Amino acid sequence: MPLMKLGVLFSGGKDSVFACWRAMEKNDVACLITLVSENPDSYMFHTPNIARTGMQAEAMGIPLLTWTTRGVKEEELTDLEAAIAAARQRYDIQGIVTGAIESVYQAARVQRICRSQNLWCFNPLWQTDQIGYLRLLLREGFSVVISGVFAYPFDASWLGATLTEERIRMLEQLEKKYKINPSGEGGELETFVLDAPFWRKRIEIFKTSSSYANYRGRYAIEEMHLAEKTARMLHADSSDRAIGLPVNASPPGNAGGASQKTVPSNGCTLLIDLCFEKDSLSHYEFVLPIRDALQRAGANCDVRHYDEFASREIARYDRFVLCGTALQDNEYAEHLQHFSWITECRKPILGICAGMQVIGAAYGGSIVPNQAIGLEEIEIVRASPLLGEPRLIEGYHLHNYAVTLPQELSLLAGRAEAAEAFQRGADPVYGIIFHPEVRNRWILERFARLQNGRKLISFETDLCNELSH
Repeated sequence: MPLMKLGVLFSGGKDSVFACWRAMEKNDVACLITLVSENPDSYMFHTPNIARTGMQAEAMGIPLLTWTTRGVKEEELTDLEAAIAAARQRYDIQGIVTGAIESVYQAARVQRICRSQNLWCFNPLWQTDQIGYLRLLLREGFSVVISGVFAYPFDASWLGATLTEERIRMLEQLEKKYKINPSGEGGELETFVLDAPFWRKRIEIFKTSSSYANYRGRYAIEEMHLAEKTARMLHADSSDRAIGLPVNASPPGNAGGASQKTVPSNGCTLLIDLCFEKDSLSHYEFVLPIRDALQRAGANCDVRHYDEFASREIARYDRFVLCGTALQDNEYAEHLQHFSWITECRKPILGICAGMQVIGAAYGGSIVPNQAIGLEEIEIVRASPLLGEPRLIEGYHLHNYAVTLPQELSLLAGRAEAAEAFQRGADPVYGIIFHPEVRNRWILERFARLQNGRKLISFETDLCNELSH
């Protein structure tokens, strides 16, 4: 597939800068898009030092499109939509990249805008381990300062502080004690990037001012200049740091490439990547978070693209997960012949979103239009080892299609005309249309413990554990 031209929603903070770097692995970042909010307490947009993104764009060598918004809740989405439309017209972009990590509020709204404009949407930091991500920034040579704090217990000493290992350890402790988001995803803090591995120049700060009261403060950059990188810096950026390092909770010893490979062994779970191509930008969003959740549950995982897997390999694995894809990615539906092995398999299988559609289609169901984005209530209508007893739960949805239920598949959640989950008879073969890696990781933990259709612990024990997820 040729390089995709992308626009990055750009705030100048660490997450949008890192997401831009990740997008450049296999794509062309055609522009940066900055929303300048007149409301310092915008619900959607980063505001500290937002007027300084022009110099960052110059350091990166990427065009910047700026767009002003009054910052009125929900109204600012109209401004975002207009900015994206302008970027599409001016730079002929095919997709948008964001630095969203956990905010369903922001991610769902950007997804809806992209769908309305027929654009791809990529979130390469989605559901990443935040402490691991902060340490990756240091290893990769990002220079980051704290530009704002907006929550207890952050005091004035954080303003202008550089992100260091010591600061990360402090954030780790605050996360444990106060349940904050250590990367600031909950609005606790904001950052500004002064240098990154792919920048052509770095930024030096010459004059600043700070304001702070009642656990809220801003670090304003009043004067800064571009500076040349030394030959040593440029060499390190181009050779010492590999752009393909996986973000999502990968331990340092496994940071070898974009798609982590393990040697299959007894108890190994195979994650099947359904994205349009191997190691696409989407796999950071739809494959790695599932891998990480399963690994935290004690599973040994391998990742393969669907066109690399053959039925003769079923014996090598204990269970299988068919992962989801981006809203614009329906390539898997054109290659259903790759999934005929599903009907032969008697081992646990879990299909998530697109994976659910594939399982249903393998048994004769039809993939039909069915759009949903965001959190929705789900009614579990039948008890199962995977979902537990009938009750209401909430799940994150991101799909343009669903699958009709053939006779072999029984409804577990939702309605027959809008199935949220199904099971193949009494076999450990399941499909769910929502994304458990976002709000229901207990489902992945249960799946990791499935053996021949039975869980290793009781419904009651698991139901108690769900409340902590």
